[in-house]
This record gives sequence, C-alpha cells and structure tokens, in this order.
Amino acid sequence: MTNPFDIKNRFRARLRAADAQKHRVRAKLLQDGTRALSPIIEALNLMAEVLEEDGIEHGRILCPAPEVDRDDFVGFTATLQNGVDQEHRITVKYGPVLGGRNFIAVTGLGAEYNERLLALATNAAPSLGRSVGNDVHVEADRGGDLAEILREMVEDFFAGHSEPPIRTGPTETRGRLALVQ
Repeated sequence: MTNPFDIKNRFRARLRAADAQKHRVRAKLLQDGTRALSPIIEALNLMAEVLEEDGIEHGRILCPAPEVDRDDFVGFTATLQNGVDQEHRITVKYGPVLGGRNFIAVTGLGAEYNERLLALATNAAPSLGRSVGNDVHVEADRGGDLAEILREMVEDFFAGHSEPPIRTGPTETRGRLALVQ
C-alpha cells in the first residue's frame, strides 16, 4: 500500500496546480473582458465626471470596475441615480455563449434602446445582434456601438427627451416630455 503522506502530498499538489490554472484562465478572461468593455466603461466614466463637475445636482453614475463572476463572465452593474432619486441599473457582461463565441450582453437599456442597438448590429452583419429574454447580445467587438446607444440612454435618463407627437385622431396631435427610466 502507498504511504498515506504520499497520497496527501500528490493530492495537494494537484489541487494547487488546478487552482493556479484557474487563476491564469480567470486573469486572461478579465483582461479580455476589460478590453471588450472599455468603450462602455469610458463612456460611463466620462458622463459621471460631467455630473461630478456640475456638483451632482442632476444625479450621479456609479460604475464599478469589471469583475469575473461565479459563472466566469466579466461584467459590472452601473447604477444611474438622477436628481429626484430615481435609480436605474444597467448590467453589462462579457463572455462566451453556446457556440463558444464571445458576446457582450446588456440588460436594462429598455425596449427603445434595445431596438436601436439591434438595428445597428444587424445593419453591419446579419448575426451580430440578438435579443435573448431581457438581454441584448452583440459581438464582443461591437462595444463601441453599445457605448453609443448607452450614452444616448444615459443622456435621456438625466436630461429627458421629447417623444414624437401622439396622434389620437386625424387633426389632433399632442407632444409630451418623457423621462426614460
């Protein structure tokens, strides 16, 4: 019979090797995810700087650094808080989906902005964007497009925007101001 200490030492060595491999893979994933999400993070950070420079009277944006979660996705949840303490959360994740290709998934944009993002993505190539439940998935290299749509959504959240006139009859038109939430 093999010495019990040899069994324990071999097992410990394999566990350490497995942990080291896992940490290398997660570090590479974090590096790749941070690079893919950088246009989005930069846009949110610039907008947060504007709010801070203006004395936070319009609100604030909290955008934490990306992290690797339990499911091996790199992501963050940005929190938008406007001047009347309304809060909106946007979750952005980077990682592989079935099929092994890396995508950026975003939750919390809202239907109007999801449609804009899908239109941008599908105009470039037919399979670059898709809606999965409440998430919109775009190819990892489309972070710039996502950042542009996200920038519009954040501007509308803090500054509001005019919706097109509502037509209730042939001659009756009304305009209204809407805050996107």
